[in-house]
Amino acid sequence: MPTTGLIDLRNPENTVPLDDPHYEAFLPHHTASKHRVMAITRSPGHTQLHALATVSDAITARRLADALNSRLLGRRNHTERLDAALEGMPDSVVAAIRQLPIDPVEVAQWGRPPLAHRVYGDPIDGILLFPTTACTPGKCASCQDCANDCQNCAFCEETGCEDCIPPDLTPRTAHLLATAGSVLADEYFDHAEHISDRNASADELQLMPAIMREQPAEFVRRMARAFDDLVDDLHDGIEPRPHDMAEQIALDLIIHDAEAMHTDTDMLNELDHGLPDTPYDYDFDVLYDLLFEDTDHIGYLSSKHAPATPGELEYLFERFYSLEERDPNRGFRR
Repeated sequence: MPTTGLIDLRNPENTVPLDDPHYEAFLPHHTASKHRVMAITRSPGHTQLHALATVSDAITARRLADALNSRLLGRRNHTERLDAALEGMPDSVVAAIRQLPIDPVEVAQWGRPPLAHRVYGDPIDGILLFPTTACTPGKCASCQDCANDCQNCAFCEETGCEDCIPPDLTPRTAHLLATAGSVLADEYFDHAEHISDRNASADELQLMPAIMREQPAEFVRRMARAFDDLVDDLHDGIEPRPHDMAEQIALDLIIHDAEAMHTDTDMLNELDHGLPDTPYDYDFDVLYDLLFEDTDHIGYLSSKHAPATPGELEYLFERFYSLEERDPNRGFRR
C-alpha cells in the first residue's frame, strides 16, 4: 500500500503522513474563485478535512467527488466512472488520485461502511456517462472529422452515415428520471408506513395504480424498492431495464412523472444546473421504445381496475429471465 497522507497535488511528492488514515468521504467545495474536492479522513484519535484537488469548475468538482465516493463504496462500474471523471486532468493529479487507499476490497475490511454511505446523495458521476452526441466527437468512423456531433456534420448528412445514431437517454433526461423515481420511492415508503398505522389517506391511495390499492405494506415497500432499483441503474450510468413486471410498471410511472416535472421551469433549471445541454434532451416518447420490451404492463395502470385482493399480485415480482437477478441482499433504503 502506498504511503498515505495529505497530498499537495501541485507537488505530489510532498506528503504529510497521517498514520494510515481511512478515507471516509469526498465532497465538492465551491468558493467565488475556486472549486475543490475535499477529503474527510479518519485516523486514530482524530478526523480531518483536506483539500484534495482544485479543478476548473463546479461540475468537475462534483463529478470527481462522486466518482471517488463510488469507488470508496464499491458501486457498480466505479472504475469506469473514476476514469471518466479524471479524463483531461493533469498527470500529477491523476497519479495522486490513483494512489489513494480506497480500493473497495480494502475498505470492506474496515468492518463498517465509510461516511460516504450516508452523504452520497444524487450522484452525477454515473449520470454523466450517458451520451450527449450522435457519435464520439472527432471519431466518426465515416468522415473522421465531426467537430462536435454527427448531427451537424455535412458529410455524414450527405452520405447517410450509419454511425450517426442520436442518443436516446442523455444526462439531463437520466437525471430527471432519477429525480422522479426517488420522489415516487419516498411516496411509496411513506404510504407503506401509513398502511401499518391504518392511516393511509385518500391522496396516498391515488398515487398507486387502482389494482394495487389494497395490497399490504410489504408489497408497497417492494414497489418502493423497484423505483429505487431503477434510480440506482440511472445513477450508475446504466439504462434502466425492468427486471420484472413490478419494475416495468414503476418505470412507466417514473417516465410519466418526469414528463410532468419537465413542465416546471424552475425545478428543471435547478436540476439541469451544470449538466451538458443537448438537442436530444427530454425525448420521453423514445424511452418507451428504448426501455420496454413490450407493453404488457399497460393494463395494470388502468384506473378502471378493481383493487386486487391482498397477496394476489406477488407474481409481479417474478424476474424476467432475460436479465440477471438483482442482488437479493440489497435490502431496503427505508
